[in-house]
Amino acid sequence: MPELPKLPRHHPDDVPGWVEGETAEVTEERMHKRANLISGQSVLIIVAGLLAVLLPGACNTETRTQSTTSMAYKGHAGEQDTPVLAATYPGLVGTRIDDCQTCHRGGDVVRQGGKRMTLNPCIYCHLIPFPDEKVIEGAPADFAGTLNPFGLDYLEAGRDGEALAAIAGRDSDGDGASNAQELEARCYPGDPGSRPGQSRTPIRTYTRAELEGLPVHEQVVLMNSHTQAMDEYVLYRGVRLIDLLTAAGADLERAASVTLIAPDGFAWDLPVEQVRHGFPPGRYHGNLGPDGFADPEQGFVGYPPEDLRPATSVEGGEIPGEPWAMVAYARNGESLTIGCLDAQTGSFEGEGPFRAVVPQSCPGRPDRGSSVSPSDYEDGCDYDDAKDHNAGACTRGLVAVRVNPLPAGYEEFDWKNGGWALIERGALIVYGAGVSEL
Repeated sequence: MPELPKLPRHHPDDVPGWVEGETAEVTEERMHKRANLISGQSVLIIVAGLLAVLLPGACNTETRTQSTTSMAYKGHAGEQDTPVLAATYPGLVGTRIDDCQTCHRGGDVVRQGGKRMTLNPCIYCHLIPFPDEKVIEGAPADFAGTLNPFGLDYLEAGRDGEALAAIAGRDSDGDGASNAQELEARCYPGDPGSRPGQSRTPIRTYTRAELEGLPVHEQVVLMNSHTQAMDEYVLYRGVRLIDLLTAAGADLERAASVTLIAPDGFAWDLPVEQVRHGFPPGRYHGNLGPDGFADPEQGFVGYPPEDLRPATSVEGGEIPGEPWAMVAYARNGESLTIGCLDAQTGSFEGEGPFRAVVPQSCPGRPDRGSSVSPSDYEDGCDYDDAKDHNAGACTRGLVAVRVNPLPAGYEEFDWKNGGWALIERGALIVYGAGVSEL
C-alpha cells in the first residue's frame, strides 16, 4: 500500500503524470519512459513476489482510466495492494494515504567515498530492481526490507483485505493510535511522527497558471557557479518571491527566513530581508563565451539569444531593472525543463517546472568553476572564492517555499516524498508562518 505526498487533492483526476487532454494510454507510456528516473510517485508498493513487475517488459502500456487516483497505479503496472486498501477503506481513495509510503519507508545508506545519505522510500525501494554499485552499505536485501512497521504487519498477516482487518486494532508504529484510527484520520500508521489529532501544516498550492496570474517579473541574472565549468547570464521570467508570499498570506513581519525546497533533499534558506527587498543591479560582461576567444575552450560564460541580452553599452555596466529573489517558470523565453532524479548519481537533472532565482548580493564578474581551475590561460578569469557564487542558492525543481518559523504543533510537509508528485503536477506549495489554507 502507500503514503501520499502531503498536499491537497482537489479533483479525483488530479494525479501525478496525467496531463489534461491526454489519454490514459499516452500517460502510461510517458511515465514508463521516466521510470528509471525515479520520480517520487513511482515507488513499488510490493514485496518480493511482485519483483517481476519491475523487470524489463513488465511495466507495460496497458490501459489506465483517469478515474484511478492512486499515484502508485500511474507508475507501476500490476500493483496489487492499493486496491486492497481502497476496497477496505473506500474513503481513502485519492487522499494522501492512497500512495506508496503508507507501507514503505526510506533508509540510510553509505555511498562510495563514505558519504552517508538518507534515501526516501522511492529511491530506497528501487535499489532492489535497479542496484546502485555506488551504494556500499545499507541497501535493502529484499522488498520486505523496505517496509515500515505497518507494511510488515500487513505482509505478515496475509497481505489482503482480511489482513487489513486483522491488524486494524493494532498500533503498528507505537504512537498510541490504532492502525484503523490513523487510516481513518488520514495519518500514516507506519510513522510515529504522524498521528490523529496532530494538525497538518496548512498549505497553499499554486499551479503555473496561478503563478502567471500574479504580477510578472523578468530579470537578467548572472548565475555564477562554484564548480561548474560554465557561468550563465539568463533572462528569467516568473514572479517575485515577495509577491507570491504576500498572495499566500505569509507573515513576513514575524518571519525570520524562507526555505526553498527541492524534492531531492536540497534546501536553501534566505534571510527574510533578502525576500522583502531587492538586490543591487547585476553587472554585464560580454565576450566571455567560446566565440569570444581564439581558443573556444577558453570561453566559460553562456549568454541568452542576442535579442534577449541586456541593453548595456559599457563593459561591466549595470544590468537594467531591479533584481529580486523570484520563482521562475521560464528562461530565455522558454518554459523551464522538467526536473527529474538521476537514478545512478542521485543528482537532480533539469531545472523546473519552477526554480528559485537568487541574484548576487555582491555583483561581480563571472569566473571559471573550481572544477576547471586553475587553467592554463592566465587571463585572470579562474575561480575566485571571494566572488558571490549565487547559482548554488537557486534551488532547481522548486516544490515548496516554507516561511520560518513553522507554527508549533503541526506535522511538517513531507517534501522528500510529496515533492516528486508536485513536480509531476507542475505545482508549488507555500506554507509556514501566517499561511492558511483557502
